[in-house]
Amino acid sequence: MGRNFNFAKKKHFMTGLVIIAFVLFYGMGFFAYFYTNIGYAIDRSRDKLYAGSIDIGDRILIIAPHPDDENVGMGGLIYNETRLGKKIKVVVVTNGDGFKRAVKNNIKPKNIEPEDYIKLGLMRQKETISAMRQLGLSKDDIIFLGYADGSIRDLWEENWDYDNPHMSRNGNTKTPYDNSFDKNAIYCGKNLVKNLRQIIDDFKPTDIFYPDPDDMHPDHWAVSNFVKFTVELYDYKAHMYSYLVHHYQWPEPWALLPAAALYPPLSLQNVGTRWHIYRINPEAEKAKEKAVREYRTQFKIMGTFLDAFVRRNELFGTYENKYYKKTGEVPDFKKGRELPYKVVTASIMDNPLLRVEGNDDIKAVGLVQGGDKYFFAIETRGNVEKNTDYTLNAIFIYKNRDIRRLKVFIRNFKATSISENDESIALKQQIPVSVYKKRIWFSIPKDYIGDPQKVFLNAITSTAGRYADKTAWRVVKPESQGEGK
Repeated sequence: MGRNFNFAKKKHFMTGLVIIAFVLFYGMGFFAYFYTNIGYAIDRSRDKLYAGSIDIGDRILIIAPHPDDENVGMGGLIYNETRLGKKIKVVVVTNGDGFKRAVKNNIKPKNIEPEDYIKLGLMRQKETISAMRQLGLSKDDIIFLGYADGSIRDLWEENWDYDNPHMSRNGNTKTPYDNSFDKNAIYCGKNLVKNLRQIIDDFKPTDIFYPDPDDMHPDHWAVSNFVKFTVELYDYKAHMYSYLVHHYQWPEPWALLPAAALYPPLSLQNVGTRWHIYRINPEAEKAKEKAVREYRTQFKIMGTFLDAFVRRNELFGTYENKYYKKTGEVPDFKKGRELPYKVVTASIMDNPLLRVEGNDDIKAVGLVQGGDKYFFAIETRGNVEKNTDYTLNAIFIYKNRDIRRLKVFIRNFKATSISENDESIALKQQIPVSVYKKRIWFSIPKDYIGDPQKVFLNAITSTAGRYADKTAWRVVKPESQGEGK
């Protein structure tokens, strides 16, 4: 028994050593990461790397995917600009009612029912009203659209038409909230565009703040697409500023550090976005911190993340539309170190789930009108391969505000066009595909596309039916309209 007892003591001792070593190893790693990123965040010399202050007009429209994004992205700006007498309108697209973990933590039902999601949505509306009051806005300055949380990507990609609405976790295909801007808002893309158009027409903003197109969250980048699409379709002239909330290892670190700064992720510093630092004073920071704590349903789940946006500045992006060339020749996409006729630059190595080889990591997208055809190209970090699927999406906007869509899906280096609604271009012929090292491209006869004023496009890679990488959607215009003349 004594020997067994000694063996047990020795076993417990060794287990304790392993636990201590584990804690020390990961603890040291955590503190190394934490203090490295504190140094990154408080290095004021980095301020000069980014554009100066932005000149904001007197009617500011803020569009947020969920309750809390309006404060996370620009609580300091709201506080400052309100005190300068400027008119601010906040539009919250969804009520954040699809967050299952928040339902469990706050509603605490035995079994979650659709009405429980609606209860959460009403709670989050009240939190936004309270938070905005901390920053100087009233309930009348907030518009709730009431779209389904987690649905905006679907509205953009699949549920565009009125006859194909999205079914929400809250059990509805239209808003169940009595205080929605459109009390009968159908959960479809066309209805969201209609709502955004009406709000912009009514409010007549000088400036529009909206989610960054490179935001990782599907609701965020999809809201970004809807805003940019609406502005381009109806030729609104407001100044456009994007704000980032979700991206890999951002913001750094996740902690309340009022003396630190928000800088853009390194992977987004060369994608065509011009980043602007908007400085806020300690009074505005304190107001933003108080507002953060009004989002009680979220703070108990992700408080350190929300706190990480209380910094001495906020960060906004601008980018100029690109122009595609028109030539009388067939383009040679084999030439050059960079993709010829590049119109979209994508961030690379920004997703730890991408393959080391890089055949699913998109680097750039090209577009050129060569003779009687349009040529579209995708370049990846590594050589393109058959086991990766490549998709090119394009929305063409014409002078009369008609729109047409093109979706080309490439698998095993064979391309097919996909028709998703009555705006889709239906191709009646085979799409030729060419491949060279890191580039893959195809052409579409001009007869199918015509002469659009604008092209809104992006590219996607996927493997075995699962999404791998995507570019931001960007607006591209023919060279006759701008600097490409």
